[in-house]
Amino acid sequence: MKIYLMLTDTNTILSKTIKLYTKATYNHASIALEPTLLKPYSFGRKYAHNPFSGGYVEEDLSRHYFLRAQCTIYSCEISEQHYENLVELLSFYNETQSLYRYNLLGLVTLALNVDFDRRDAFFCSQFVASVLSESGIYEFEKEPHFITPEDLSQLPIFAPIYSGSLQDYLFSISEEQTKPQLLLS
Repeated sequence: MKIYLMLTDTNTILSKTIKLYTKATYNHASIALEPTLLKPYSFGRKYAHNPFSGGYVEEDLSRHYFLRAQCTIYSCEISEQHYENLVELLSFYNETQSLYRYNLLGLVTLALNVDFDRRDAFFCSQFVASVLSESGIYEFEKEPHFITPEDLSQLPIFAPIYSGSLQDYLFSISEEQTKPQLLLS
């Protein structure tokens, strides 16, 4: 079974601000269960026009800030048990999402290298690292609140499968899904 890591540069004000500090190509991380990225899971903005209302999200890649996004997509082969653990964990977050907030303060403490783990709050890469760890997929050498999208891109369990325009990827994968299958007789 495979899972997918999506790192993006959405070119939003928050993304540009983070990029000024990190100098990294990508400053947002999401995790998905299928290559079509129908439901990437992350912590980010809840409403398209309000960047300050954030929390757990099943991202809608048709939103305007994703339309021009650049990305790198990674895949990782995992066991069926790890996959089930991850599905269960994401389901839990979905059912209890009102309990969680976006960890804006965590971005500041991360930048200052201050060890501050805010309860029930995540930023995107902290969330991805947490679910990878809690589901038994990967054991990190540092706490999830110190994990950046750049750190996730360096994980040995993930292999890059695409880099470029997110819209081009989504178009190519949808084309792939609709190609007629040859029947061998």
